[in-house]
Amino acid sequence: MEDKILLTAPNVTAYYDAVNDWLYLDWHGELDLELIRTNCLQVARCFLTKRYKRILNDNTNIMKITPDVAPWLAKEFLPYMRMVGIEYVAWVYSPSMEVQNDTEVALEKLSAPVVALFDDMASAYDWLSGVKFKSPVMLTPIQSVTQIMTDLKNRILSLGGSVS
Repeated sequence: MEDKILLTAPNVTAYYDAVNDWLYLDWHGELDLELIRTNCLQVARCFLTKRYKRILNDNTNIMKITPDVAPWLAKEFLPYMRMVGIEYVAWVYSPSMEVQNDTEVALEKLSAPVVALFDDMASAYDWLSGVKFKSPVMLTPIQSVTQIMTDLKNRILSLGGSVS
């Protein structure tokens, strides 16, 4: 795997895997709502520089999250992934059963992108490598890609971030 580091934040490192043309997110530590918001804001900036269709989301180094993280992810962050072109996410579980349960709560009502859950990196990697892409479909035909990107930038700014 030939990876380029795109982001190093307190609890996540984001890499661009050029060989597979996907974003690899390596989450670690104990996460509360403030940390997850800050880290997701940083990750969202990666979406502004390149369109990714696939993400390998590694939670193997997350030991704990607070109960308010899963609802925030489900409502405020994960639905926007489809708007920026993400089609598939291979999500590797944390070894913590509590975090696994919270992950399932966050993903429960998510209809897009397609998220597959895995217990190990090798299975996630294999699945994401072989998944077949569907033709791009505009999920919100009224909005253009430019409008979606503008909305994402505005959300980042409203959370106290900056967009370069």
